[in-house]
Amino acid sequence: MTKSSKLKGRRFLITRTVEGNRIEREKLEDLGANVVELPFIEIRPPSNPVKIQEAVKKIQQFDWIVFTSANGVKTFFSKFKEKESEEIKARFACVGSETQRELEAQGFKTSLVPSEFLTLKLGHELSRLGLNGKRVLLARAEEANPEIANVLRNAGAIVVEAPVYSTQARKIENIDMRILDQITDITLTSPSTVKALMSNFTAEEIKSRNIKIHSIGPVTAESVKKAGLEVTTIAKEHTIDGLLRTIT
Repeated sequence: MTKSSKLKGRRFLITRTVEGNRIEREKLEDLGANVVELPFIEIRPPSNPVKIQEAVKKIQQFDWIVFTSANGVKTFFSKFKEKESEEIKARFACVGSETQRELEAQGFKTSLVPSEFLTLKLGHELSRLGLNGKRVLLARAEEANPEIANVLRNAGAIVVEAPVYSTQARKIENIDMRILDQITDITLTSPSTVKALMSNFTAEEIKSRNIKIHSIGPVTAESVKKAGLEVTTIAKEHTIDGLLRTIT
C-alpha cells in the first residue's frame, strides 16, 4: 500500500489497548503521521464472571445476542468450545462494522447492524423488529452505559446483562510530561480512553500545548467535554477508519 502524506508533520498520541494501538498506528502511519503509543487501557475479566457463565449454560434460550464492541465478541467466544459455538441458534446484532468483522471471523453472520454505529441506535433499531417476550443477551463491557438495556426492556424484551470483560484505565507511574511537548493530536475512541487519558495527564497539561482532540463519536465527545477538554473533530462514521477520514 502506497503511503499518503495527508498527515505529514503531525504527531498523534494513541491510548488504546496494545492490540488496538497497533491497528490504529498502522493506519495513521499510512497517512504520513508520526505516532506515539501509550497503552492506557487494559482488558480484564469481569469482576463477577458468574453472569456470563450462567448465560453460556443457557445459550439456547436466547433469541438475540447483542455485541457493542469487537472486544465483546472476542471475549464472549473465548468462553465456548468449538462444538458449543456451532450450536448457537440466536441471531446476532452488532453495533458497527468493526464488531461485525470480528463476529464474522468467529464464523457467524450478523442479522442487524444499525444505520449509525451507536449503541443507543442499535437498541432502537433492534426494538423495531419485535422483541416482546424475546430473550436478549447483552454481552459487553462491565462498565457499559445502561441505556440500550432500558430501550430493549421497554420494547418488551427479557434482557440478560452478562459482562464478558472489564475495561481498566492503566496509570503509568513516573510518566515524563515532556512526551506531550511534541504531540499535535490525540485520538479518543471510547469514554474509557478519555478516563484513562485523564488518569495520566491533566486537562491543563493538554490544553496548554494546544493539542487537537479527535473523538470517534458523540458519546466519547461528551466524555471529553466533561473532562474539561475541547473536541476538535467528531467522526461522522464511528469507526477508526471513519475517525481518520474526518481528521484528514
